[in-house]
Amino acid sequence: MNSIQKGMEVGRTPVIAFAMMVAFYFSIAFTTGLGDPFSKVVQSQFHLSVFQSQFGNFAFFLSYLLMGIPASWIVGRLGYKKAAQTALCGMFAGVCMVLAGGNLHLISLYLFGMFFLGCAITVLQVVVNPLIVAIGPETGANRRMNIGGAASSIGATFAPLVIGFIIGNVAVEKLGVADVGPLLYVLMAFYVLLFTVLCFTRIPEPGIRTDEGEQVSWRSLLRPSFVLGLVAIFLYVGFEVTTANLTNLFLMNELGTDPAVAGAIVGSYWLLMLVGRLAGAAVGTLIGSRKELIVVSVSSLLLYVAAVLLPLNMTVHMPAVDSHFHVVFADVPLSILFLVLTGFFNSVMWVCIFILSMSGLGKSTNLASGIFMMMVCGGGIIPVIQGRLVDALGGFQHSYVVGVVCVSFILFYALFSRIKSGNKG
Repeated sequence: MNSIQKGMEVGRTPVIAFAMMVAFYFSIAFTTGLGDPFSKVVQSQFHLSVFQSQFGNFAFFLSYLLMGIPASWIVGRLGYKKAAQTALCGMFAGVCMVLAGGNLHLISLYLFGMFFLGCAITVLQVVVNPLIVAIGPETGANRRMNIGGAASSIGATFAPLVIGFIIGNVAVEKLGVADVGPLLYVLMAFYVLLFTVLCFTRIPEPGIRTDEGEQVSWRSLLRPSFVLGLVAIFLYVGFEVTTANLTNLFLMNELGTDPAVAGAIVGSYWLLMLVGRLAGAAVGTLIGSRKELIVVSVSSLLLYVAAVLLPLNMTVHMPAVDSHFHVVFADVPLSILFLVLTGFFNSVMWVCIFILSMSGLGKSTNLASGIFMMMVCGGGIIPVIQGRLVDALGGFQHSYVVGVVCVSFILFYALFSRIKSGNKG
């Protein structure tokens, strides 16, 4: 028995492997977070409507729907380490295509690159989500996932900030993918670094490989907690993404906010998700995932309702950073502040829904994780729906009723879901 297996048996978490999982969470979130500011970039370069500007996000998240099951098969056949290496290579290739599509003014290549990038990230997600739970004691699963989620929040916070600084001095009508080219080159270098470090890192393989003909229990996948959890995660990812994405466009298109300042405000949303996940890591093990999900759902729902109903002439000063790295206080509607504050409560929903959904699935967990990741496609579908609603209403504010509907269902799921008393972590 190797040292990693021994560590797992006595309740220790392999530190280096856990650090790699945290780095993966960061890279996934930073890459995914580029979709928010990229919407404005491609809207300007290709002269798109708000609805059409969401096509890149749609292509990216569509890959989760199509790659969820294949990704679980890839992880089952290759194991965690080789699957992660394959995913990093695919992410490198996807960013190359996105950059080429922008430079060649080929929106079809740009969209395919976003789709390909999403496929690779789906594989990496299927690696990290079950592994970060399995590499340590069950009672610490919530804490480990929230630490990984905190790394995600850091990555997601930096993405709009960095792009905001890069494009802040470029005229909005002249924006293009080439303007953020240097960032994409740095991102590809980061993938190479992760691949290299992974080659020299021992990653535990806690029984996830599947043999030819091995059977899993499909009946366990029909459990209400899992089926409703799929709907909940579809809606959660959808309103998490659309809140950041459409708020960025809301600030720049309707309110005329400077791109760098808008990026900083949206970055505050992701920063609050970091704070929320750190808080959730401490609270989740004390009150359990179900109660935690009820509390954050009610809080988030109240904020979304207020953001939809409050008049836009009720304003507040929010701290931000402009393109010259000066701290400024932007005058924005109170609704924007409430939308940003939802980040704190939205932050732990993924962890809670994942744990509630996966409880008691046993050997079906690997397949269930793949199906679960398919529902991340909500991050591409919900923003498109809200984008169409924005075009139909002629404004952004009331389109956030989409968030009200999504959070209401998650509250329903939290109230009526059940989890084994011994599996609260």
